[in-house]
Amino acid sequence: FALILADESGATAVEFAIIAMPFMMMLVGIMSVCLYFFTNFTMENAVWQAARAVRTGQFQQAQGPYAGLVSLEDRKKAFKKAMCAKAPGFLDCNNKAVVLVQSNANFGSITEPKCATNGTLIDQTSASFDTGGASAVVLVTVCYPWSFGGKLPFFKLGNLQDGSLLVQASVAFRTEPYN
Repeated sequence: FALILADESGATAVEFAIIAMPFMMMLVGIMSVCLYFFTNFTMENAVWQAARAVRTGQFQQAQGPYAGLVSLEDRKKAFKKAMCAKAPGFLDCNNKAVVLVQSNANFGSITEPKCATNGTLIDQTSASFDTGGASAVVLVTVCYPWSFGGKLPFFKLGNLQDGSLLVQASVAFRTEPYN
């Protein structure tokens, strides 16, 4: 009987089995948080890069990649395409991202846009898209429902009804006096 109690073979395997599940959950959690911050940072960069055409007046004057686009709807699609080209490849940017653009005469008149209402992301068709004119203050906001981090086991991290986590990237600037 004393030999059975003194036998420690397999103790390492038992100890590993005890800590393996919490360790793996912590590892997946850390990776999810890192991927969320990477996604948020790259979305902010993509918005900043695409908004440059609005800031310099290319968008409003239909120059450069926006030349030949007649309707506002076509230019909205071209702006979103330019923004999504700079976004990470693992995002479904063209189908899920919502772009809101508003302008006014001064920074105090710009209001914070609402990306979601009662946990539901707004629709692109109802999103405002006013790029303003020369020397206007413009706020470009992109809303994206990110579903990877919001669906971890045992945790409800998402703030949208479908369990997604809202990623919101914005850039505010005054357009150049291009007239």
